[in-house]
Order: sequence, then C-alpha cells, then structure tokens
Amino acid sequence: MVRVALAAASLSLVACNGDFNDRYHEQFHQAVAASATASVRVENIAGAVRVEGWPHSGVDVEATKYGYDASDVRSIAIVVTSTQAGVTITSRYARGVHGGGVRYRIRVPSGASLQVENTAGAVDVADVGGNLGIETEAGEITADAGRVDGSRSIDLRATTGAVTLYVAPGSSARVDASSTVGDFSSNVPGISSQRENLVGARGGGTIGTGAGRIRLSTTTGAITLRER
Repeated sequence: MVRVALAAASLSLVACNGDFNDRYHEQFHQAVAASATASVRVENIAGAVRVEGWPHSGVDVEATKYGYDASDVRSIAIVVTSTQAGVTITSRYARGVHGGGVRYRIRVPSGASLQVENTAGAVDVADVGGNLGIETEAGEITADAGRVDGSRSIDLRATTGAVTLYVAPGSSARVDASSTVGDFSSNVPGISSQRENLVGARGGGTIGTGAGRIRLSTTTGAITLRER
C-alpha cells in the first residue's frame, strides 16, 4: 500500500469526507484506453474514491485535488498509467507531510477487476463485475457487487470503518466475515453470525453452491451483507 510519513491514525476523521484542509481546489480529468476485462488499480492517500462500472471500453478518471492553499494542491500529482496489464491510478505527494487530498470519480468497464487502496477516505463501488479487492485504513467501504458466482472473488477490508456489501439474488459464494469491534448482520439465506469476545462478531456460510468467494473484515466497525 502507498505510505506517507503522516500516519493514517493521525488524520482527522473529517478527512474521510473530503473536508480536511479543503479550501483550495483543482480539477483533473483523463481518459485512457482499456479492455472490457481490464485490471484497474487505485492508490490514494486522503479523500473519497467512487468507482462505477459503465458499458464502454476505457477508463475515465475525474478527480478534485484539494488543500489548504495552492501549495498543498501543487504538491499532489495524479498519475494514470495504462499498460497491457491494465490501468493504475495513483496519488503522489512531493512532500512527505501533506495537508491535502484527492477525491475521485472513476468509470471503468463493467467487466473490469478492481483493486483500491485508500489510506484515509471512504470507498464506494458499483456495477463492477470482476474481482474486487478494496482496503482502507480510515473510512467506510460500500460495494454493490451484483451477482457473485463462478471464480469471482470479493475482498473488502477496513481498519476503522464500516463495511457494507450488496449482492444480487442468485449469487453463489463462500462467505467469511469478521469484526474485532463491531456487529455483523445479513439478510442472505445460508449466512449465520455469532458474537466474539463480547465486542466483536463473526459471520459466514455458503450462498448457493459456494462457487465464488467473499471476505469482509474490519477492526473497528460494523459489517453488513445484503441481498437486493
């Protein structure tokens, strides 16, 4: 995961909503070619990340760089790299200690696979049909994965923040969910839950034939699995 000298634990929770030192803004837009089943990777430090699947080839990146002043914003570079292996979108900082961040809205092919690593900020994903690997140290994760079956893998991990996953009826997957401090709830048939060490919870089971794999985890926060 991308690291900076300023530890995620020291970031104000307000940063997760994109309001930390949010006085000066600069817009960014770039579109690159990508196949219908491309692998897309996003690496961000501070700021919310929204990724949406769309019925087009190519990846479209819209972003807002923000900071306390112009110097904060100039210290942030958004680097979009496209290769045969896929597309990588990275927030880079010229200084080790920073006061700004980046909010993303990214559109990817609906059949793409997605990997997101965000240090401080919420991650929201919808209509992306490939494998999902999403991790944040401080922020909520919400993903609408559609139908999960076949060899598909969904892995959502938060250190501090809630994790919510929606799956479509007819999904088929093995489920493993754990929260060290928090609850687990599900309305999906075949999934059960139990308390762990009074303050934590664990859940799991098999949906359908259990073809795919779903893993949900958080250190502090609730986990929700819903069918819709």
